[in-house]
Amino acid sequence: MTIPTRSPSVRRSALVSSVTAGLVTALVATAPAGAAAKRVVALEWSAVENLTALGVTPVGAADLRGYDAYVGQKRSSKITDVGTRTLPSEQRIRDLEPDLIITTDQRSSGQATGELARYRSIAPVLVMKPYPAGTKSSKSLQYRQMVKDFKATAKAVGKESQGKKVLSRMTRTFKSAKKKLKQRKRLGERVVVTTPGGDPSNPALRLFTDNSLAAEIVRKVGLKNAWRKPKKGAGNTVYGFTDGGPESLVNITKREWFLFTYPEQHRKQIQRYRTQSAFAKLPVVRARRYRNLDGQTWFFGGPLSTMKAAKEISNAVRRGVAL
Repeated sequence: MTIPTRSPSVRRSALVSSVTAGLVTALVATAPAGAAAKRVVALEWSAVENLTALGVTPVGAADLRGYDAYVGQKRSSKITDVGTRTLPSEQRIRDLEPDLIITTDQRSSGQATGELARYRSIAPVLVMKPYPAGTKSSKSLQYRQMVKDFKATAKAVGKESQGKKVLSRMTRTFKSAKKKLKQRKRLGERVVVTTPGGDPSNPALRLFTDNSLAAEIVRKVGLKNAWRKPKKGAGNTVYGFTDGGPESLVNITKREWFLFTYPEQHRKQIQRYRTQSAFAKLPVVRARRYRNLDGQTWFFGGPLSTMKAAKEISNAVRRGVAL
């Protein structure tokens, strides 16, 4: 029997692919070994939040204006802005002389062997993975990864003891929120959590699916995530939400809760829709089960944002807030 062999060009291609894959795997790693980092540059909002929770002020961070608008967790005013999250200034980062850079594999996908290598030429790099492989099928994977990234950050900056305290506080927050819902006999209620997406010229809604961090927070406080795919192909995504227009809201029943959060810059867009008769006729609105969460309830952050979200969701279903 003749065993098929690959041509030299195919073998060379396979070798290059193998080396590249190995390099990417090496770059997307856990906390760098060595002394605790003191001068940290955070290229993702969740990294800024995590460092703040640990009592560490980063020397630089990406898109601080966006952080203040969407995340809203208190931060130091002494942080230098290094540009956008998608394209931070390499020179600004170098000028800060960091001993650690924190980024995400999401921001570097497709450029891992270039962009991450450039960061590594400046300082050790900690790569967070907020949307890990397998997240489409796992209900709690994004939550577990959030905790894992937080622990890795705590280790990298020598704040593991403080990190444990923060995580313990998060557990207590879940228990407290769940207890309050139980007292009002609201455990097991079904909710749909939504935020704006798109842009002013092409607005959309982000409706969180079962695999999202938002849905896991819902479950942690004793509720159930109710968003289901309204049509074929609109189920879980790697990011944990489906995009839809206002017409998607007709799928929320009068027995469920519609919880909506939007930052101030989306107010005019949302108010225009809420004044339309179509909104008033939605089953969930007619049943008076529509609630606004605080505009800076962030469902893509770390423990601090997660604790705030748990409180907001619990309070909204337990006693409601003004429409």
